[in-house]
Amino acid sequence: MDHVPRHILDAPFRRLGRRELLDRLHAVRALAGVRGMRYFDDRGRPRTIDIALKPWVLTSAQLLYFHHVARHLSDALLRLAHLYARLPAVRRIVPFEPEREAWMRLCAHPRSRPLAVIGRLDSTAVYDHARWRTGFRMLEPNAVGVGGVHYAPAACSIALDVVGDLLTQALPGRAITATPDPRQLLVDELRAVATRLGRPLRGVALIENTDFTTGTDEFQELARDLAQRGLRAVVADPRELRLVRGGLAAKGVPVDLLYRDSELAEFVAMERGGTRLAALRQAIREGRLVSGLTWEFDQKSAWEIFTDPAYARHFTAAQRRLFREHLLWTRLVRAARVSDPGGRPVDLPAFIRRNRARLVLKPNTLFGGEGVVIGRTVGQRAWEQELHRALRGRTRYVVQALAPIPSDGFPRLTDGGVRWQERSVVSGFFFNSSGIGLVGRFSGLPVVNVSRGGGLLPALWVH
Repeated sequence: MDHVPRHILDAPFRRLGRRELLDRLHAVRALAGVRGMRYFDDRGRPRTIDIALKPWVLTSAQLLYFHHVARHLSDALLRLAHLYARLPAVRRIVPFEPEREAWMRLCAHPRSRPLAVIGRLDSTAVYDHARWRTGFRMLEPNAVGVGGVHYAPAACSIALDVVGDLLTQALPGRAITATPDPRQLLVDELRAVATRLGRPLRGVALIENTDFTTGTDEFQELARDLAQRGLRAVVADPRELRLVRGGLAAKGVPVDLLYRDSELAEFVAMERGGTRLAALRQAIREGRLVSGLTWEFDQKSAWEIFTDPAYARHFTAAQRRLFREHLLWTRLVRAARVSDPGGRPVDLPAFIRRNRARLVLKPNTLFGGEGVVIGRTVGQRAWEQELHRALRGRTRYVVQALAPIPSDGFPRLTDGGVRWQERSVVSGFFFNSSGIGLVGRFSGLPVVNVSRGGGLLPALWVH
């Protein structure tokens, strides 16, 4: 069996009485609170992230298959740096303003592993039906400051603690563990980069912009985990990095490599504000930043390069097949003629106006579901106003084919009770140079994101 059918996994959960469901749901909530599952809202108030009681359970065949998917897509993303240097059309589709482009010239773009990356590829993949290989779509790439590196394994540990006995009932005689730990992917990537540079790995700075006090809160937990693995780890703002006697230090602590949550645009803004990031620039020149600046090509408009037949010759046969079957048609919004989902040339703004119900507008480089407009959820007038903003505003947008988002039923706490509720679900595949991990998300809203009130879905592995 290459998948675990939904009815097999559902059965032991459906047999639980109301009192036992309540007890287990409260146990999940309590463990989430003590295992660092925090999110800070726009007012800086913490909330405990909701964790699904019923996890996903993947087979080895599924993990191997999606490992190949992630490898093909990460290699294609890596190819964009070289296409950007050679092709003016690519520079228009995956744009960088002059300040960011100047930073990009600091680094040598890797042509072989290690790739200096911890990324996440978001997808509609689900795993409990026979069409799991063919029915999914890849939504967008994220290769810088990805969320979930701590949350995903913490959610798995909660699921194993609270419902491990139910999973054993569903799959007797089978070993069930967490899917590969993205924290280990991070450590493996740091060690590989250090080896390539010919330096020992003793200390790591986890760099984040401390001007931001909202959103995910993982770096302190990651620092503790790295310390338990024998590495010196410090959480610091990029402005707190220093060059000390030829070495790199963060908050006075010597470090060998940097792992970043900040995007390149934040570094540009810091220097505009008057702070010269000399130590960070030197670290980039020396290849000591993870994810490296090559991965700034993780813009949503990268999907246009992959889904436009005009660029097909730059990719392998396996990549082209993946693009055709599993990538959503995507175009950077602009006044231009482009190929539509059927390959026919169209005026892009006019096409967007006419096809509201089957399209989505997304900011090209924002994250957390910010600014996403699903055409079928707004009227024509509002849609055209969003299109005008996308064409004329400072923020660049992409238009993307609407993906069918799958759903699943979960037992949920309600006021004074428990009820099974249907929720939209999406997958996020972590990747580094050599492996993958997985985190699921679920939500009652069409945009499935923790920042929009969604929760996390543990992803386990049956052996």
